[in-house]
Amino acid sequence: MPVWNGERYLREAVESILLRQSFADFEFIAVDDGSADSTGEILESYTDPRLRVFRRPHGGLVEALNFGVAVARAQWIARQDADDVSLPGRLESLWSARESKSHPIAIHSDVERVVENGAHVPSAALPKSRALLALKMCFQCPINHSTVMFHKSAFERAGGYLQQEYYAEDFGLWGRMLELGSFIGLKAKLVRYRVHSASLSQVFGDAQREVTHAMALRHCQKFLDLKDAEARRAFEILAQSPRDRGWQQWQWFLMRCAPRARWKSPEMFAWLASQTARLLFSR
Repeated sequence: MPVWNGERYLREAVESILLRQSFADFEFIAVDDGSADSTGEILESYTDPRLRVFRRPHGGLVEALNFGVAVARAQWIARQDADDVSLPGRLESLWSARESKSHPIAIHSDVERVVENGAHVPSAALPKSRALLALKMCFQCPINHSTVMFHKSAFERAGGYLQQEYYAEDFGLWGRMLELGSFIGLKAKLVRYRVHSASLSQVFGDAQREVTHAMALRHCQKFLDLKDAEARRAFEILAQSPRDRGWQQWQWFLMRCAPRARWKSPEMFAWLASQTARLLFSR
């Protein structure tokens, strides 16, 4: 858990791990990235020996994330932001899922989205197969960073978080890790994800969108085996809502791009069929 000037929600975030998890065999690494508020005092107020607090000069989120993974003594790393909340069964569910026959290198889950007034916002259906996950990565980041548990060796082989992907460093990492092994998506909502005016996605929305679009194009090239111009066309089609797509454009994608997907699954074909039906019946 990296944190920079995160005093507002920090206690709730920390205590969701230290006090409320059904799975208790963990170390909790908190990286204080040069906070100037009471973040340091809040972290130091806990005496639980599982909590390891590191205070560093402010270097930014990517440096703090990579540092936290580097000092971790375990091989499985669970992530959480300092303004989110892990629900009680989260770590136990992630830990159990790692024993799946697919031998995953990363596990993620659905979230409860909560805005500042406390209202819950519905989330999109979570991809479960590698094929649909790769396809969705061609136009969006379908994984919430605060829900993920990944294997440290796969993280290292993928190159970790990259500074040039800042604002969407998790999206870039998932694209590189997906080439190394399978992910598991758990349908359960295991994290309460807070959307508020000070979150990175709100403060740096335009910059984040620009980096996300660049990485989505890269995923179109990589996962759909497309050249630059075709990748851009595929991205623009996928990023539209079904009712806004032209039939000829969608037909081009189905005929030209979908057959070239690196991985295929019934779930991926079902998603393509549902998108086609929504396009046809919204006319």
